[in-house]
Amino acid sequence: MLLQGMRLSQRLHKRHLFASKILTWTTNPAHIRHLHDIRPPASNFNTQESAPIPESPANSPTQPQMAPKPNLKKKNRSLMYSIIGVSIVGLYFWFKSNSRKQKLPLSAQKVWKEAIWQESDKMDFNYKEALRRYIEALDECDRSHVDLLSDDYTRIELKIAEMYEKLNMLEEAQNLYQELLSRFFEALNVPGKVDESERGEVLRKDLRILIKSLEINKDIESGKRKLLQHLLLAQEEILSKSPELKEFFENRKKKLSMVKDINRDPNDDFKTFVSEENIKFDEQGYMILDLEKNSSAWEPFKEEFFTARDLYTAYCLSSKDIAAALSCKITSVEWMVMADMPPGQILLSQANLGSLFYLQAEKLEADLNQLEQKKSKESNQELDMGTYIKAVRFVRKNRDLCLERAQKCYDSVIAFAKRNRKIRFHVKDQLDPSIAQSIALSTYGMGVLSLHEGVLAKAEKLFKDSITMAKETEFNELLAEAEKELEKTTVLKAAKKEGLN
Repeated sequence: MLLQGMRLSQRLHKRHLFASKILTWTTNPAHIRHLHDIRPPASNFNTQESAPIPESPANSPTQPQMAPKPNLKKKNRSLMYSIIGVSIVGLYFWFKSNSRKQKLPLSAQKVWKEAIWQESDKMDFNYKEALRRYIEALDECDRSHVDLLSDDYTRIELKIAEMYEKLNMLEEAQNLYQELLSRFFEALNVPGKVDESERGEVLRKDLRILIKSLEINKDIESGKRKLLQHLLLAQEEILSKSPELKEFFENRKKKLSMVKDINRDPNDDFKTFVSEENIKFDEQGYMILDLEKNSSAWEPFKEEFFTARDLYTAYCLSSKDIAAALSCKITSVEWMVMADMPPGQILLSQANLGSLFYLQAEKLEADLNQLEQKKSKESNQELDMGTYIKAVRFVRKNRDLCLERAQKCYDSVIAFAKRNRKIRFHVKDQLDPSIAQSIALSTYGMGVLSLHEGVLAKAEKLFKDSITMAKETEFNELLAEAEKELEKTTVLKAAKKEGLN
């Protein structure tokens, strides 16, 4: 208790020293989007009023009198005890479900409202004063011993981090995010600290804070480590509940054991995941979730989980580790099918996987060029020809394999769209733009592959098609790339024609 009191005193002292300096700073707000509420939407189920019990009409005919039953009092008493028992159990579960949703103390609520007012347009977005008030609200929570993992306590901390960002104090914001992440990570790893029924929601908050913190992170390697640490924690949680994921890891172990067999290539069984088996349609042709799948093991944090995995893939690409990015993406697409993610996201992930295979093929092409340069620089006596030939064959085989798989990924999306033509008619009606984007990206990808093979007329047509689709869906990033590749193709066509003449 003494130690807890000392920690509280240190936290309050640190905040007061900091708050006293806030008003001396010059305002330099950064344009940062508002944080999303980390709480799940509140249910209105218990707010419904029960219908009044109808009374007997005054003039209703008298019912024939029943003979009194000797054990009526006992039955009434048993019924009363049952109702009391059910009520106690209900109250227990209500308390458990709301243990992380305790309300703010009145003193903190008052300061919280003042802080919100200060950051509004009515007060000309006074972020410095809002920050001071939010810190004060957190102090009030500490004095009232509010649970540090509760929604309300976390929300105040996130508002403080948001004010830091708006005041361009990114280091302070990052430090606060790290404090939050350490607290959640420790709580999830200490047995009994978080109730079993609450682990999913706590993991969801942990991943949301992680994703938010990475928006202002500048250290790539540090970001990768954090992502890996928190993703493994979520993965262990899913693994404990999902028989499908257990089977996935068992199959992977078997494949790795087969690598020792020299006559078998463990990569031969690569398959795409876009198929009618994995993606379902309703009668009108709209893509829908497969309700027959049991994806409860991935709830309620599956959206955050796959967003974090995509961030890890992006970090791997930033650090030039294409092989790790590719491995992560292959697994992500397969797990998205298991988790019954929205069909459009599966389609787009499959198209992105094709792009990663192409990037890996480009890297291997560069490795081949380096080997050839090395051969031209060194004499035959210095160069071990046996080793050189083996290396060239290995790299060339893997490059061709990556190009083949890139084509498989793109083809699967385009062929799926052709087989299910109703997608084309409903693309603009879909709330999720990823469906149309996946088709546009795959068409562009096939154009890049055709250009790589020197089939210029086909490449030109595919680039034009992808430009049209990118404009329709406002896929501006792809539009810029497709226009650039089309220009390159046009120049090559003109040069080829001139050469023939």
